[in-house]
Amino acid sequence: MNATGILAAPTDLARGRAVAREAGIVAALTFLHAELGGALLPAGPSGHAFVPETVARRCDAFGTERRLAEVRLGPDTMVALYVPGAGPVGDDRPDTWSIGLGWVRLGLAERFLTQAAEHLRGRRVQQTVTLNLPPVRVLLADAAAGLAEAHALLAGGPDATALYRLHRALDEAGRVSLHLFGATGFLADGPGSEIRAAELLGETYGPPATEGQS
Repeated sequence: MNATGILAAPTDLARGRAVAREAGIVAALTFLHAELGGALLPAGPSGHAFVPETVARRCDAFGTERRLAEVRLGPDTMVALYVPGAGPVGDDRPDTWSIGLGWVRLGLAERFLTQAAEHLRGRRVQQTVTLNLPPVRVLLADAAAGLAEAHALLAGGPDATALYRLHRALDEAGRVSLHLFGATGFLADGPGSEIRAAELLGETYGPPATEGQS
């Protein structure tokens, strides 16, 4: 558990998946933090945190965190913080925040893929709906396979190795969605901002790679 991590709490962590899928990253992280007590700032293995600004403001008991960056997502802001002294202590079993975050990221990846498919459904290439082009269908199938793998890893009660694989699978699915959005994904107020923020969650809270992992 991290020095500023989240203590175990009786909750259905999988509920964060639906919140993420329906309402996005800020709503899902706010929900997860509230479900797990709503008091402590969750820090990853390197002592960094990446949370909605509203969550960070409620976690001011320590007063030692340093703000590193801000990411604007429409009307909301995510903040990256460094918490001196935070990081793994004791065993390396995933805490409830780490597992809950896995469900949130799965819901986000499903959200992005659905949005990308809807985006392509309204576009055509030489009178063919872009969504129906064989190369696009292959990409969608690959991303769907990654989501299925992530769900299986979460449903099996993941350890650190499984969580590492989970985040890599969701990173790849997010990049497929970003590719499918085309230029739209790179607009400042486009879906790419949330996709990249979701990948930053994996970098912040995912287990570090061990020997043999890449």
